[in-house]
Amino acid sequence: MRSRARALGQVLALGAAAALAACRLPRESPSPRFWVLTPVDASVSDAPVVRTVGVGPVDLPAYLDRAAVVTRAGPRLDVATYDLWGQPLAENVTAVLGRNLECMAPGTAVQLFPWNVPSTDLDQRVTVQFTRFEADADGAVHLDASWELRSGATAKQLASGRAAIREPVAGANVQETTAAMSRALGQLSRDIAAHLESGSGASGR
Repeated sequence: MRSRARALGQVLALGAAAALAACRLPRESPSPRFWVLTPVDASVSDAPVVRTVGVGPVDLPAYLDRAAVVTRAGPRLDVATYDLWGQPLAENVTAVLGRNLECMAPGTAVQLFPWNVPSTDLDQRVTVQFTRFEADADGAVHLDASWELRSGATAKQLASGRAAIREPVAGANVQETTAAMSRALGQLSRDIAAHLESGSGASGR
């Protein structure tokens, strides 16, 4: 009996050790998913270039300056673990705004900040300061921003505006959230493009 009990005890001890070792083995983590915002679904006009516009800098709230996608639930910010931006969000926003303006204001050529030409070679410059740009628990993306359009040569203010955009999110997932963020950027771009079209290519010179 004693030998049988001793053997049973050894089996239980080995089983416990195996279970403990299994718990300590590294578990496979979900693969990260990378996201980017996209411009409007439109082609750039083949009209002759009449203005060169510098887009940027674009300022985002510090809480959005991170690799992960951020959403909001009232005062609480939720930072995704595996949903990451494919490039810094400010760079992505700048690029999308630039592409949108080229599509929406025929004859516009865009230089993204930091541009490769002297600012005096730009006809106009657009800067945007965001105070909010994320999805909330109310089922929508909120974009709050102010923008300025200035002369490239003299930095004289040509136009300015504020935007408070609410874009519904079709589903509770990051794919639909980023799509809504892209649509909200499209609305902001239209507001700015209207002022580019109303001015001349030499408006700041």
